[in-house]
Amino acid sequence: MPHNDDVHALVQRNAELERQVQDLNRCVRDLEAFSREISHDLKAPLAGILGYAQLLTHLDVGYPRPPDYDDFVAEINRGADRMRRLIDDVLAYSTVRGAPLHLTAIDLTALVHDVVADRAIELPRPGAEPRPAPQITYDVLPPVRGDHAMLRRLMENLIGNAIKYVRPGEAARVHVSGQVTADGFVSVEVTDHGVGIPQGQHDKIFDELHRAHPDAYPGTGLGLTICRRIVERLGGTITADPAFRDGARIQFALPAAVPSFEADLLHILP
Repeated sequence: MPHNDDVHALVQRNAELERQVQDLNRCVRDLEAFSREISHDLKAPLAGILGYAQLLTHLDVGYPRPPDYDDFVAEINRGADRMRRLIDDVLAYSTVRGAPLHLTAIDLTALVHDVVADRAIELPRPGAEPRPAPQITYDVLPPVRGDHAMLRRLMENLIGNAIKYVRPGEAARVHVSGQVTADGFVSVEVTDHGVGIPQGQHDKIFDELHRAHPDAYPGTGLGLTICRRIVERLGGTITADPAFRDGARIQFALPAAVPSFEADLLHILP
């Protein structure tokens, strides 16, 4: 039998651990709130910088234009655009964990169609070199149960990565496929034929601020971390297939949507 003093010490230790966990959770919430506020505050002056940079791009400064004028303006645009993407990623990173979920049946095929259509009309970033049009295909995908806004961000990030990580001058080739598994999940694969993932980094690419190709391609190192947070928040898993060598293949699994007759039955049953 344990001694009373031992029991008392154990109770005190558990209470102390609970207080530490509460303090850590409070710190995390405070940091996330701070990130949200700073991100929103930075967007206003950044919008002004981008606006004036666009004015400089089209400003009539005579002909011939001053030496290096266009290069300087393009560099302002590139820097401001990198800052905008960083702010967006920090904001998404800080809000995904605590944002309220609006769970419903999601037509994943329609969602991917919308993302692909938006990519087709997306304007090139300021100062970016023109690139061949990407070739994006997708199968009819099973519906999933999830949050539409989060799933939209997930597919934007995954398809965006697949388009970005290609060899110079090559057109990106991306395919999205999916199937229902025996355990009631939908397994989705986003496959590309780009530069691929370096050996030994298939798990690390989901870590915060990890960049597999830091010198060759722009990025914040948060895109796949956000994807992991979204999928895990929705009760799923996400991995990169180390056996696929002809590019990269990201796989994620999410709960399948409950068929309508089962949903009706759930409302009827006590």
